[in-house]
Amino acid sequence: MSSTCAKCGGHSFKIEMKEPVGSRYKFNFVQCSSCGSPVGVLDFFNTGAQLEEQKREISSLDRRLSTIEDYLQQVLHLLRQR
Repeated sequence: MSSTCAKCGGHSFKIEMKEPVGSRYKFNFVQCSSCGSPVGVLDFFNTGAQLEEQKREISSLDRRLSTIEDYLQQVLHLLRQR
């Protein structure tokens, strides 16, 4: 079973990026390929992909901070030995 356009009965759809008048954001409109009638709207950015990228960046920062902490502990240890 496939989706059907409510306006023309078409079964093929496309995504078109649009920035609606008065909007500060872009959106992806799901439109009928035959008549262009909108059938849905999606966020322009893939939120899930952005969250995964942020998780990777946070993990990388965490590792780097951990390395810095280790170095600082070594410096503190050397300073206490003086």
